Amino acid sequence: MRARIDHVGIVVRDMEPAQRFAREVLGLELKLEPPPTPNRTAFLAWDGDAARVELVQLVDAAERGRRLGDAEGRLDHVAVEVEDLQAAIAELKQHGVEFTTEAPVAVRNILTVWTRPETSGGVMWQVFSPSA
Repeated sequence: MRARIDHVGIVVRDMEPAQRFAREVLGLELKLEPPPTPNRTAFLAWDGDAARVELVQLVDAAERGRRLGDAEGRLDHVAVEVEDLQAAIAELKQHGVEFTTEAPVAVRNILTVWTRPETSGGVMWQVFSPSA
C-alpha cells in the first residue's frame, strides 16, 4: 500500500498565534480557511507539498477544556525535515524559539531538535535532517 500524509491536526486555544508561527516562522502558506462549522479550521502547507497541517480552534468551551486542559495547543509534535539543521535552528532562534535540548539529538538515521511549545505558537515541532 502506498500512502501519504494528508494533514496533521492540531487543536489550538487561539488560532492567530498558532497560524502566525506556521506562516511567518516555518514558511507554511494558508491553503484553505473554510467557514466555521462551528469550529474554526485552517489548512496550511508548503507550496507544492500535498501534506498539510490543520489547525482547529474549538468553539465549545467545555470541549476545548477537555481536549486542551491548560495547554495552548494539543498534539505531541509535527515533524519537519530540513536540508540544513543548523541553519534552521539559527533561524528559529531569531524568532525566539527555544529547544528541549542544547544540541541536536541523534535518533536512528536523523539529527533532530524539538521546540518548546511555549516559544513556538503552542505546538512542539520536531525539526530534523538526515545524519551524515
